[in-house]
This record gives sequence, structure tokens and C-alpha cells, in this order.
Amino acid sequence: MTGRILHKVVDASHVLKPVGDVRVTQGPILNQFLQHLNEIDILKSVIVDLSDTECLDSTALGFLAKIAIATRSQFGFKPTLLFGHEDIHRVIASMGFDEIFVILKASNNGYADMAELVADQITEEGLHDQVLDAHKTLMQLNHRNFEAFRDLVCALEAQCPESAQKGLRATG
Repeated sequence: MTGRILHKVVDASHVLKPVGDVRVTQGPILNQFLQHLNEIDILKSVIVDLSDTECLDSTALGFLAKIAIATRSQFGFKPTLLFGHEDIHRVIASMGFDEIFVILKASNNGYADMAELVADQITEEGLHDQVLDAHKTLMQLNHRNFEAFRDLVCALEAQCPESAQKGLRATG
């Protein structure tokens, strides 16, 4: 199943629902959501509902981490992350998401009428920069992630030296 990102706003609370197989191709959508969060003044809560998520790649995980970090930084609270499948729970726990999210087992939710988010067009270089940034965010969560993604980040930086010149180079 291909991945989709659903979204709903209820009384200054944002519900983000990644559905299916969520991979690098949904990165620009998650990045746009992150930019939207940075532009709003009032936010009561952010709920990331993974109850219908089958798979999250590391880029998607990096963007979810960025959303959590931005929410905490800008609004002073941890967003809530709901999981439905134990394998998803194992992945998010192994990434250290318990430090940046309130993690709960999902129950049968009542989110009806959610709209699918779509991304604006993005260049290959723009996507490359987003993927690189998402992985650097994961690296910053804990030492285990740093070790797991260091080689990938170095390879991504080597592919596009302009990213390193823009201040995206990881140091450790």
C-alpha cells in the first residue's frame, strides 16, 4: 500500500495521520506540515496517529522527530504519538521517540473527514536536502541513532557538497 498523509484541524489541535507505507516520497508533505507549524501562533495539541501506518522509513521518522522538536520548542509541550502495531512501536521506541513524544497505544479513534495533504513540487536537490536534514535530526536524538545514520549522512553529504556549504553538514 502506498503511503498517504491525512490531516485534520479541530479547535487549534492538529491531527496528522500517516497511512500505509510512509517513505521518502512523503517527506516533502511532512516538511510542509512542519513549516505550517512554524507559522501558526496558537496550537493546543499535535497528535500523530500511526494506527494505520504499516511502515515508516528513516526519512519519515526524521520528519516526525522534527515535528516533535519544533512543537516542544515553539509551544512548550510534547506532541502525542499513537501507535497501532507493535512493530511500529518497536521502531519508534528504538529511535528514542519516548524522549520527544508522549507515546500511547491507539484506540478506535473518531477522526472522520480527514483531508489528504499533498506536497508542492520539489526539486531533486530540495528533496536531497530534506532527506539529509531528517536523518541529521534522528542522529541528534541519541548516540545509537548517531552511529546508525552517520555513514548514510556522510554519503548524502558527499553526493551533494552544496548541502554541506549551506550549513547542513553534520558534525559529531
